[in-house]
Amino acid sequence: MTELFVVRHGETITNAEHRINGSLTDKPLNKKGIQQAENLSKKINIDSFDEIYTSPLIRAKKTAQILSKGHQQIHLDDRLKEVNYGSWDGVVNRGLMEKYPDAFNVRHFVTESYTKYAINAEEYEHVYARISDFINDMAKKNDKRILVVCHGFISVAFFKVVTNVPSINNILQPDNLGVSKYLIDSNGESFLSYYGRLDHID
Repeated sequence: MTELFVVRHGETITNAEHRINGSLTDKPLNKKGIQQAENLSKKINIDSFDEIYTSPLIRAKKTAQILSKGHQQIHLDDRLKEVNYGSWDGVVNRGLMEKYPDAFNVRHFVTESYTKYAINAEEYEHVYARISDFINDMAKKNDKRILVVCHGFISVAFFKVVTNVPSINNILQPDNLGVSKYLIDSNGESFLSYYGRLDHID
């Protein structure tokens, strides 16, 4: 089976300010985010991975560079970009929650109904489709260990696609540098091993 390790990028200033952090908000890691990535780099053996894939957004790419330690080529993949929140990208969460409470769940996570209000926003179903396509490609890797660096909602999307859980409202977004592990067989069937770990990465 292919082993897929999905990592959320390190913290950015927009994370710290509790802003909507989508694909249009292409900010670098802050000092804490860099330290988070460096901490994880000490907990994993990067040489045990056959390939590294990352979202091309700055925060994910920098995280991947820190984790790779220059040992491996990093493959950029647009399918791993964070969801495009359209006109909501970069906006402070609190103001949006006050104005559009039905677009957030009890954990203050943006629900799929947000597209009723955000202009030029990406539907969650489109995100699930691109992640499903990525997983199908990884199924052809024949027992390789693959490191994937992406984003908060993309991490949730991996969980949704693999487990087929009915609603993402019951899925917590991993912390920055949280790691999730999936197993994928050659037929494309996938399994969750663990979700959002910050230590004991194996």
